[in-house]
Amino acid sequence: MKPFYRSVALSLAGFTLCAASAHAQSLPDGKQMRIIVPYSAGGTSDILGRKLAEQLSQRLGRTVIVENRAGAGGTIGTDATVRSDPDGTTILLHSGAIATEPAIKAKLPYDVTTDLSAVTTAVRGPFALLVNNDLPAKTVSELVAYAKANPDKVNYGTPGIGTSVHFASELFKSASKAPLTHVPYKGASAALTGLIGGEVQVVIDPLSTAKKFAESGKVRALAITTKDRSDLWPGMTTVAESGVPDFDSAVWYGLYVPAKTPADTVKSLNEHFVAILKSREMEKWLSAEGLEAVGNTSKASQEQLKSDIETWKALAQKAGIQPQQ
Repeated sequence: MKPFYRSVALSLAGFTLCAASAHAQSLPDGKQMRIIVPYSAGGTSDILGRKLAEQLSQRLGRTVIVENRAGAGGTIGTDATVRSDPDGTTILLHSGAIATEPAIKAKLPYDVTTDLSAVTTAVRGPFALLVNNDLPAKTVSELVAYAKANPDKVNYGTPGIGTSVHFASELFKSASKAPLTHVPYKGASAALTGLIGGEVQVVIDPLSTAKKFAESGKVRALAITTKDRSDLWPGMTTVAESGVPDFDSAVWYGLYVPAKTPADTVKSLNEHFVAILKSREMEKWLSAEGLEAVGNTSKASQEQLKSDIETWKALAQKAGIQPQQ
């Protein structure tokens, strides 16, 4: 390399390191950074959280741990974040259930729209509409027609009342006007087991697991739930183009910090996470998990959260889902 170009390269490298260092300095030195996952270890939230922690640790040059604070449908971990120091060292990674909680819980120890600040919506991915292999329906239209002709024979399973899967399923029920009966399970794997065994006939499940079960022949996939088709499952039709126009629902995960976290700290974290999410390595990894990077602005993420909460509150009222005490 010629001296001039070597000098430019070194200058650029130095500038990059200085920029990263400047961002890191907006966070307290010597204090443990953590990503709180409000669910047990081993699930999608936990796996995603550990990948993000690993990548953030590399960018900041400091250890970032994942702390699983499971319980009460995500409330325990969320409350722990709200009560933590607003200095950017505690970050919450929550699923779309953060928007369903206000719709089904009469009392929460916090208000996610005022007690948390969104850093970014990290990822988004389709759900897949799955049916039991014995169900005589090969398309979404056929499923809806069969349910209407047999109103007592089609049940749908979910990981539990108030979960994002439950609300996505209720949205499908409302949009399609299919008479489906809800059967809540204790977890996603239990719901899938119920589908395979014929206890329920329909399950809406995140793509990461749904695709594996469908391709193994254990269940039949009819469509994905996002409005547009996805490269994550080439050739798979959507619910919207299969008989339920404009239907659009997705699994998503967002990153949040306590509301009083300084704006420049939120901005710094946003820049780090967006860079991580948009990297080729991360996009490849996410694709294997059935997810796609979002990496939007803090403002856009906050507005999405508020919009989703209003949507789910309206759906809960329409579907007669009573808030839990």
